[in-house]
Amino acid sequence: MIKILTQIKFVKDSFWTICSLVFVSVSGLIINSIIGIRYNAEGLGIFNQSLSIYLLLTLLSNFGIQTSAQKHASQYSNEPKKLRQIFSNSVVLTGLISIVFTLVIVLILNVFPRILSSMDVFHFVKILCFALPFFSLNKTINNYLAGLRLFKVYSGVRILRWLFILSGIIFISSINASLNTVAFLFIFTETVLFFLLMMRCKSYWTKPGLEWIRIHLKFGLKNIMAEFVSTFNTHMPILVIGYVSGDAASGYFAYILFFARSVLMIPGALQKNFNPIFTKLWYSNSVEEVKEKIFKVFRVCFISLIPVFLLFYLFFFTYTYLFMPSEYLDLSILLMILFLGVGTTYLFGPFSTLLIMSGDLYTNLLRVSIITITNFILTLVLVWQFDYTGAAYAITTSLFLEMFLLDVFYRRKLGIKLFKITFFQIAGNYYNKS
Repeated sequence: MIKILTQIKFVKDSFWTICSLVFVSVSGLIINSIIGIRYNAEGLGIFNQSLSIYLLLTLLSNFGIQTSAQKHASQYSNEPKKLRQIFSNSVVLTGLISIVFTLVIVLILNVFPRILSSMDVFHFVKILCFALPFFSLNKTINNYLAGLRLFKVYSGVRILRWLFILSGIIFISSINASLNTVAFLFIFTETVLFFLLMMRCKSYWTKPGLEWIRIHLKFGLKNIMAEFVSTFNTHMPILVIGYVSGDAASGYFAYILFFARSVLMIPGALQKNFNPIFTKLWYSNSVEEVKEKIFKVFRVCFISLIPVFLLFYLFFFTYTYLFMPSEYLDLSILLMILFLGVGTTYLFGPFSTLLIMSGDLYTNLLRVSIITITNFILTLVLVWQFDYTGAAYAITTSLFLEMFLLDVFYRRKLGIKLFKITFFQIAGNYYNKS
């Protein structure tokens, strides 16, 4: 009975997370379309480069504390005293670090304004910086709620964020305001969300203590580089294209990359819900149950892989044909190339953070560093030779590498033979049936 209820809870949590990801994805598509049409490919490139830098800076200003809050909230979900300490200290620490970090970044940008690919990107990023402390705090609080598996609240916050931004961009474009006005939307949105989250979580407050500040700092220090390297790997191609080929090329590639990564909202939702379950089972030494659940989640991804990718390609073609300038349809070959690599993440993405959740942060740093260095070198070389088509080849190659590294490191560090309990078990079941 408990097993059935757990499965139902997982399905419900996944449903709410997928709903929020669908809304975020649709909002992102509309936002990219509005900016691409209203401000041309150059404006789309400026927006996506600036957003990439903003997300990287937010990750640094969080200092890995948001992941510590989620991990420890999952681990101690039945201990109210510890939960209040985990929450209060993670929020206070995030606030202090993010404010200091923001001041330092603004100072650096003022001293070295040409450090970014163009002055347009510089002005946009400079405005976005003032949203950093609030965005960082919101990420920490929302990750804490995810650790407690309060996914209705977690998903609601994500939906509200992009509802505010989408509504604002529609209004801004309708009055022909400058692109930089969009950056102020992020400040307004994160400020409102911060106060809403603080009211929702007032019952978790308690007096901060040094013990949990040390725990969060220690965990964050170990994890921050891995998270930054992983996020840098995600956004780096857009930035490299911006530097090498200009804002317009960056805008075109950002548009097609958005469609390729939108497919990953399904494994992303499964990962968010799988993490707390894995953490509980891992720290209770229920390794066999972990393997069983990995196979069940993988089977869902495996069965849905081809239908989902076909639907997304048809959606891309139809949407682009109806709403976007004709040159965007020429990018369809890039989407096919990216789909080859993204397919590996679709299958194994739900299990990509097990090293973090098990506390093996240095191994995870090594894993993501290998992937990122490979992707960075390939992107630089191939973009220089083949423009943004080269970036698609580089991303696909690095995603295949990531799949194999997951199996290698999980075998050695966790005793989990990922390929054996996924691919080989699927093949074995099919053989036995036939």
